[in-house]
Amino acid sequence: MKKLSRQQWLFVGIALICFAVLKAGLIYWYLQNKGSELQRQDVSCSNLQQGCTLPDGSVLRFDRTPRHSQPFLISLSKQGGTAPAAEFSMEKMDMGFNRYRFIDGQSQWQAKVTLPVCISGSGDWLLDLKYSDHSYRVRFKSQ
Repeated sequence: MKKLSRQQWLFVGIALICFAVLKAGLIYWYLQNKGSELQRQDVSCSNLQQGCTLPDGSVLRFDRTPRHSQPFLISLSKQGGTAPAAEFSMEKMDMGFNRYRFIDGQSQWQAKVTLPVCISGSGDWLLDLKYSDHSYRVRFKSQ
């Protein structure tokens, strides 16, 4: 086995120092930006099948009453060019990763979704909707 020369050790040392500085910079950036998440607004909707007007003026609508393990369509009127994303959860219950990205449906954004399986049998769901600089939480019930 060949020993490393003094110049090679110097190169390894400089590389390790550069890596440490990069890592420290990324940690600093993460800690500075950790709290800058969008302020989420709770939205009250009585009937999502009829449509619900969000604070920014867009309309959120389900094509039918959501049922466990049955796909349904969510539509959101277009407000801006960023595709929305939706996540489903329950109060104080982790439902795993279930993020849905809306696709362009010409005059509106659309997503075909299926609610995660809930072993508790509860029908009280939370929809977290994020797009552009908006973040909304909508409570709804499934059957």
